[in-house]
Amino acid sequence: MPAMLQAFQRITTERLLLRAVRDSDLDAVFALHADPETNRFSVSGPMRSREEAHRQLTLWLDDWSRHGVGYWVVERREAPGDVVGFGGVRHKVLEGRPVLNLAYRFTPRTWGTGYATEMARTALALAQRHLPDVPVVAIIHPDNEASLRVAERSGMRFERVIDYAGTPSRLYVPAPP
Repeated sequence: MPAMLQAFQRITTERLLLRAVRDSDLDAVFALHADPETNRFSVSGPMRSREEAHRQLTLWLDDWSRHGVGYWVVERREAPGDVVGFGGVRHKVLEGRPVLNLAYRFTPRTWGTGYATEMARTALALAQRHLPDVPVVAIIHPDNEASLRVAERSGMRFERVIDYAGTPSRLYVPAPP
């Protein structure tokens, strides 16, 4: 793996530990993604089975293996091992072009803490530094006001509405410096 991509493997921010997903994260993937509240704006809705969580985790593990970048497990620095969310950037094809999709999903007990913004800013900075030729996007359901605010606070701006999996969604891109 190129040394520059090793920068994505494990990061410590002011309050968070961000690390690549691993096989042992299956229970955390299922717990967060099966919760109807955290998936209210997900086009696929809440996960219904551990098998579905296993497929999702396998996809994310493959991202790390093939690209050296992918979604992180997010833990609080003061409570290592306590998974509070998932997020970061992963390679995706959008409208026929390769992009890095910025995503974030956190447990309701952490909503309003600024963790998603802290994680998103870190992901954007690393992507811009190490993968500057791959555009970063965030695809957000128009009714997900909290997620829209995270994108804006992270330095992104609304570009346009796109059709994403049959749902009109807001496309955010990094704001010019």
